[in-house]
Amino acid sequence: MPTQNCDLVLKGSYILTQDDERTLIKEGAVAISGEYISAVGPEADIERNWNAAKTIDCGRSVLLPGLINSHTHVPMTLMRGVADDLPLLDWLHNYMFPIESGLTRELVELGARLGCAEMAASGTTAIFDGYMYEESVGQAVFDSGLKAVLGEGFFKFPSPFFKTAQEAWETIGQLNDRFKECSRIRTAITPHAVFTTDPDQLAESMEVAQKMDLLWQIHAAESEPETKLTLETFGKRPIEILRDYGLLNSRTRIHHCVDVTDEEISLISESGAQVSHNPQSNLKLGSGICPVTRFIAAGVNTGLGTDGAASNNNLDMFDEMRTAALLQKGFLKDPEAMPAGTVLDMATGNGARFLGFEDTGTIKSGFKADIVAVDMDKMHLKPVYNPLSHVVYSAGGQDVCLTVCDGKVIYQNGKHLALDVETISREAEKAVNWALKRLETR
Repeated sequence: MPTQNCDLVLKGSYILTQDDERTLIKEGAVAISGEYISAVGPEADIERNWNAAKTIDCGRSVLLPGLINSHTHVPMTLMRGVADDLPLLDWLHNYMFPIESGLTRELVELGARLGCAEMAASGTTAIFDGYMYEESVGQAVFDSGLKAVLGEGFFKFPSPFFKTAQEAWETIGQLNDRFKECSRIRTAITPHAVFTTDPDQLAESMEVAQKMDLLWQIHAAESEPETKLTLETFGKRPIEILRDYGLLNSRTRIHHCVDVTDEEISLISESGAQVSHNPQSNLKLGSGICPVTRFIAAGVNTGLGTDGAASNNNLDMFDEMRTAALLQKGFLKDPEAMPAGTVLDMATGNGARFLGFEDTGTIKSGFKADIVAVDMDKMHLKPVYNPLSHVVYSAGGQDVCLTVCDGKVIYQNGKHLALDVETISREAEKAVNWALKRLETR
């Protein structure tokens, strides 16, 4: 077989391919041509068959698919730590909403750039975002080199951001048009939650999603107080409203799903809707624990997300994986309840399906080259018996030494290659006074 040319070869001690067999390759390498993986296998085979324009030897490391954050509000990095130790509804209505009503496009883009830099450095290559001024978020994502599904958030009309539904639909259409030629960025219809919108408007927004062929995402069943409020307002539980108004289908993405019944899990499963599990945010807000093992047993595709940095308070998907695994084990008193492999699936292949990116989440020929490397040459990562469990239980985002998205190196050995992090850091510090002044005038 003649030697073939490629643009980049990555080498590592272990490769967690995350293919259907969870193939582990020791002393492996990945050949990358343009945006795509050309080959993956033992290092000797790749070196023999591929002539690379550039080779990056990651040394004692684990290569794995870039992690996929299935639920976040990336500009909320600017509110990190501004309102901690509060229950969900108090946190939302008395802190987040007053601050957010004064947001500008410039502040949103700054927060998004800060979040993208944090995620690139901690091994995340794709996100499902929902916020305001999402065109500005999209610009930050585009410049960072990451992938995203962007959702322009809306509340019951009129709101501080949209006076009418038609105004919201037009903005959503413009957002979709803005990025329709960008393979890394897609859009979604994004009502905030059942209790902050109106069921008829939700139904209309689903019609927009169907017409534009977009995913439809919503917060739902996030806590018992939310369920109580929804029952008092509409006479039905959140998932019941989604069912009764035709909002459960294969394009539906539901975030949180903490307060759900077995019947509601079955409804979600039968509909083809998918769920994002956000354990750290749910714990910090005292919302409860999502019965994620029951969703998985019911055949529901389940991704893993951090939520926003104001309710987490980081965007580290390695940290989220560890929490997701340990939480279910302790809650169910079963050490086998949530194996490391299941959690890594949620953060890679399952997350890719959640976002609708079917060509990522796996290190396999023909898939997009979205790959991260974890530096295993650290004291807290020695020795290595099982690279997969090590990644979930021992590693953290701070151990990422390389992030590649669509075949481009965007972060390497502490250096950001796509974003000006010095400027981002300096400007982010200035946001503190703005946020505190917003709270003073609420």
